[in-house]
Amino acid sequence: MNNTIPKILVVDDEPDLESLIKQKFRKEIKEGKYNFSFANNGVKALEKLNEDKEIELVLTDINMPEMDGLTLLSKIKEMNNPLLHSVIVSAYGDIFNIRTAMNGGAFDFVVKPIDLSDLEITIKKAIDNLGTFKEAVKSRDELIIVRKELEEARTLQLSMLPKSIPQNGKLDIAVHMKTASEVGGDYYDFSKKNDGSLNVAIGDATGHGMKAGIMVSIMKTLFISDSDEIELEDFFDISNKTIKSLNLGRMMMAFAMLNIKENKINFINAAMPTIFVYKSAEKKVIEYVNQSMPLGALSEFEFNINEFEVDSGDVILLLSDGLPELFNHNKEMFGYERVAGLLKEHSDKSPDEIIETLKYAAKEWAGELEPDDDITFLVIKVK
Repeated sequence: MNNTIPKILVVDDEPDLESLIKQKFRKEIKEGKYNFSFANNGVKALEKLNEDKEIELVLTDINMPEMDGLTLLSKIKEMNNPLLHSVIVSAYGDIFNIRTAMNGGAFDFVVKPIDLSDLEITIKKAIDNLGTFKEAVKSRDELIIVRKELEEARTLQLSMLPKSIPQNGKLDIAVHMKTASEVGGDYYDFSKKNDGSLNVAIGDATGHGMKAGIMVSIMKTLFISDSDEIELEDFFDISNKTIKSLNLGRMMMAFAMLNIKENKINFINAAMPTIFVYKSAEKKVIEYVNQSMPLGALSEFEFNINEFEVDSGDVILLLSDGLPELFNHNKEMFGYERVAGLLKEHSDKSPDEIIETLKYAAKEWAGELEPDDDITFLVIKVK
């Protein structure tokens, strides 16, 4: 559409109307405010509309030869162009046709004999309305583009996650992740080391959305580059210094990684939530709280390894803070204690069943409220 000179098509079989309009709007035409074209019936009007897609406003009489104004209006409606307005011209006594025209999509009407001042006001109102509508359409189209880009970014991000869960004769593993926006900040991954041990990682970038998605991409690159070859401390040290050197401001990555070798687990937890371990023999949940700063917080930070052992029937739960910090309608948080209680209560179930239990608990807790943070669970059960 031409955004500077609105094009107006006047459709009327009265021969004097064209000269009257050109005289009335001579100043506007000269200044390039309006651009008028004319047709003496609906058939010729349709021809002009098909030839010139930049016509924005049609001012049409009802009673005309070959094709009347109401038929023209129906044809315009079939064009399905929301940026094309119509104004109907009709006599005072023709109220039925005016009502029909308005119900058929006409923006406004002008009565005959035409009051040129009233016509000027009607044209201005229609053009102003078109301007507002254009802005709305532009905003809608921009939003569609942004949403499309976000969806593409989401698809790319999800493609970075493991295609499958590693098979291990001694471990049963299940994962669930739900992002709060098109692009999330949660992340999980697996890698096998040359010594046969398994690395299991979970992360949570600050915030969510595009910035968090970028941080996840960085973390994925670091993980696939180094995690299967170097020791835990070295991996965290290199990743921390790399992220800090990128000068991302307050963007950081909370990250925890477990290295599982037989029944021994070494881990570093850099600002991720508590790691829950259900001990089957003791029938209790042990909590390993985070001990370190998130990656990218400080350029120099010593990441210390911790360890524990697991036996048959034990269950490990890694999670982001989306569930523990989930609010209900009363502004109450779900809480870590409730998470531990659910793990203990359902520890006899498979990892998939434990995840379904946690998902159901989150849904019941939040009700109709949409989570404002990503939610991720990673459950490991020792066979």
